[in-house]
Amino acid sequence: MQTGPTIPQAPPHIPAELIVPFDFRADQEFSRDPHNRLDSLRTDHRAFFTPFPRGMGGQGVWVFTRADDIRAVLQDPQTFASGGLRPFAKAIGEDWTLIPVDLDPPLHSQFRTLLNPTFSPKSMKSMEAVILERADEMAAALASQRSVEFVTEFARPYPVSIFLELLGLPLDEMDHFIEIEENILHNSGDAQIAAIRQLRDYLSGQIEDRRRNRGDDLISFAVYSEVAGRPLTNDEVMGICFMMFIGGLDTVTSTLGYHFMHLARHPEEQQRLRDDPSLIPGAIEELLRVYNVVTTGRRATRDIEIAGVHIREGDMLALPTSLASRDPSECPHAAKVDLDRESARHSAFGFGPHRCIGSHLARRELTAALTAWTTRLPKFRLKGGAEPRSSGSGVIALESLPLEFI
Repeated sequence: MQTGPTIPQAPPHIPAELIVPFDFRADQEFSRDPHNRLDSLRTDHRAFFTPFPRGMGGQGVWVFTRADDIRAVLQDPQTFASGGLRPFAKAIGEDWTLIPVDLDPPLHSQFRTLLNPTFSPKSMKSMEAVILERADEMAAALASQRSVEFVTEFARPYPVSIFLELLGLPLDEMDHFIEIEENILHNSGDAQIAAIRQLRDYLSGQIEDRRRNRGDDLISFAVYSEVAGRPLTNDEVMGICFMMFIGGLDTVTSTLGYHFMHLARHPEEQQRLRDDPSLIPGAIEELLRVYNVVTTGRRATRDIEIAGVHIREGDMLALPTSLASRDPSECPHAAKVDLDRESARHSAFGFGPHRCIGSHLARRELTAALTAWTTRLPKFRLKGGAEPRSSGSGVIALESLPLEFI
């Protein structure tokens, strides 16, 4: 007789009635429809504990399901720390940290102040022409095809190519970089550790090259920057470069997948955007609201009562941004895309001091992609019989998205 996965033991201080054995990595309903599956978790619990580990730490987590609680946690870094939750360096016996995401105030503020201008609206505006051209070129290249595997043929290479240019890395090694990123963020065990070491070695070489040959790219920026009146240490430079690499190569790809799957399933909405491109920026915000892809983590630094539960110092928390954006207390019919919705707060880029530094770049990439597809290519739909599946405990992603043109 087939049995389900063994449920890990929850810590003794967790009340039995608050334990829900939800597994981000193996839940079948989550794989079939992650956003609605997350919504279902809100029905019975404002907060609950799952003994299944979500990340590399191997520890169960508290899951918060309501927008006001999720915002409260994200806006209180003194009580709910971000640092120490992404042990990539520790996995290979080193001690650098991802900067700025794995730092907490006040140190986080120093590095965020350093990096903010690089990703400011003004800086990203200067890249707009390049982004539009890249999206247009890549969409036009698909025009002769009758069908496309959207993830591998567009959603992945398009934002990756833009970020590789920002980092000053060769585009002809894109497939290699994508493989490394996939193993780090969507694999585990030996394959994940090998990929972490492989990226560390590669970036070390690039950093040393920039010390000899300064360029106009983000790696050079990190190498020659100062914080608090001093040059960055080697570990700090590595932490910035490693973070920019994995941060720039994943979330936009994942977001594009859900946006285009939605439009493939809703031809009437797709047609509205084709007929009136001025609707596209607003549509992007609404799609971001309904299809958040990130579940972020925090660690309690002290005992505290929140959301009706007692959190102990050292407990881990999981905060699905999808649950915040789709909370019905935030807006009516929150799980439904409404292109006429005037405005609705969403959490696609997080809240608080760790709000996504790349949000301005992401918005431009998403807008350019949708503009290119609705002007360059025919209408599209899911290929017959396709049932896209998802995976990911930190960033939810479609494993594939087969589309056909009509």
